[in-house]
Amino acid sequence: MMLQQYWQELKRQFTLQAAGRPSPCYPPTPWAAIPPRRSAGRQAAPSNARQMQALAKPGGRRKPRVSQHNQRLRRPPPSPSTLERRAQKVTAYIAQTPCWVITLHPRGEGVHGLLDVLRSQRLRTGLVAGIDGRTDFPQLETGEYIANAATRWRHLCELTSSEIGCYLAHLRTINRAYRAGFNRICILEDDVQLEPDFGRVLAELERLPPEVEMIRLMGLKLRKRRVVKILGDGIHKLVRPERGWCGAQGYLINREGMQKVLNYANRILKPIDKVFDHFWQFDLHLYGVEPHLLWETEHASSIVKSNMGRTKVTSWLYWLHPIGKLWRSVGRHYYLIRHTRAFYPAQKPHRRTGRTMRIKP
Repeated sequence: MMLQQYWQELKRQFTLQAAGRPSPCYPPTPWAAIPPRRSAGRQAAPSNARQMQALAKPGGRRKPRVSQHNQRLRRPPPSPSTLERRAQKVTAYIAQTPCWVITLHPRGEGVHGLLDVLRSQRLRTGLVAGIDGRTDFPQLETGEYIANAATRWRHLCELTSSEIGCYLAHLRTINRAYRAGFNRICILEDDVQLEPDFGRVLAELERLPPEVEMIRLMGLKLRKRRVVKILGDGIHKLVRPERGWCGAQGYLINREGMQKVLNYANRILKPIDKVFDHFWQFDLHLYGVEPHLLWETEHASSIVKSNMGRTKVTSWLYWLHPIGKLWRSVGRHYYLIRHTRAFYPAQKPHRRTGRTMRIKP
């Protein structure tokens, strides 16, 4: 009852203040120090004439202030398209090693299909222009030279212009990666297809120690090899063959391997895959993966082989050729004996190691 009387008297004082009349002084009551309680649906009484005038105006009632925290909470949820764009921005690469594709047809459908598959497996990609030697011998750069005399002695023929173009494309791609400071680079030719687990296995291969300098991702010959390690999926194996696999369709090479290849391969006297096959001549630590991570599509190759219609050489080279071949064989066996623990025990695989049709036993 007292509270109701006090409230009526308080309203009377506000009315007098709004009219400009002095309000009489009343003795304090025990309820004077207690402010009226605010409820969720009821606003507190105005405290002065200005607030009373604001309330008297139409539409003059102020909207309650909302803190920034509540504004963030009241924002609508992001749309699915926004979530997709965010997911695309934060997608991480499964491997840090870039995959460079060497091609003479950068706008070809096969090249773009290969790049799309690489990107779908969350891999870094790049295109490298090939060296066209189909019509004429390509121009050499500083430090590169063709050793035709040694080629005739070793292979009883000379390299064709297309073989030299392929050789220079791989050599200069390795040189470019080395100068750019890459620790590892994956080099692919444009006529290959990737297995579905290519990216995942490549991410594991790039974490191998630096002693593994080069890893062939496919080959064209079955050789005796030592199983070095079973990879994480329990299916793929890291192996070390005692002889070359033949082919340069795809490989992973680290910085130490790049330096060895660049120091040895500026003297052009054999196809580029033979440089890798003769790893023992410059102590390249060469490995391979089984089953293969890629395979070669069936197509007509643009590279004319030097052993197709051999160039006629002088007769005395035919007598000297077996001696050179024997000398290289002795050097290879001596290297294998010196590194017996690295290459043995070795045996041939019991089944095909890839889907390439040209694989020879």
